[in-house]
Amino acid sequence: MPTFFGATSVPVDNGTNATTTITLTPPASMLEGDLVVVYVQQRGTATFSVNNTGGQAWTEIGRNITTANVAMNTFWATFNGTWDANPSFNFSAGTNTSAIMLVFRPDNATNIWSTEQIATTAAAAAATITVTGVTPANGSNVTIASWMTADDNTWGTLSGTNWTKGTLSAQYRNLAGNDQSATFAYQIQTTAAPTNNVAQTQLTLGNDATTWRRITFYESSFVSFDPFGTMGIYGL
Repeated sequence: MPTFFGATSVPVDNGTNATTTITLTPPASMLEGDLVVVYVQQRGTATFSVNNTGGQAWTEIGRNITTANVAMNTFWATFNGTWDANPSFNFSAGTNTSAIMLVFRPDNATNIWSTEQIATTAAAAAATITVTGVTPANGSNVTIASWMTADDNTWGTLSGTNWTKGTLSAQYRNLAGNDQSATFAYQIQTTAAPTNNVAQTQLTLGNDATTWRRITFYESSFVSFDPFGTMGIYGL
């Protein structure tokens, strides 16, 4: 069963950042096989790219700008055991730029991570924003829900069976320029069972339109076949 390992962000909650490149310091003591997920956000219509891979092979989930004044994207990688450098990400605009890294540890370090069930939606302005649940196709999975707004909202009242924020910050606000906010929750499962819906409430400066994204990652063993029969079929 996967476990949540740690998180880091620029800026920290209620901080400021308006740079066109953000460098993240990964959580200490990461291990080979850890799942690394980075969310980037800008108040505006920015595009995003990886500036320094840190020696990792990053996969881009996709940019979204469907909510007014919120541009976002997600990049993820399976940690190979060594950071050549702290990873950094580029923004085409340098106002209200944020990056948040979430790290999860697999049940088995030799397993591989894959994605399934990705959804991104622009939610109408409301105090409480609900992310619809999903039934993963694979067990040993992690589903992450994210909410992003063009205001420095605080968030609370997480509701949804088996969803948690763990040790994550209640939210990640960026006070540069005209402000923005992001918040996250996750659910970890051993089997392919429905996640159920999850909702969070904007406690302050509420009723803002929100972009939410839900991504399910799952770990599985790698199976290889030797057609000449010298090694046979092996897996983990």
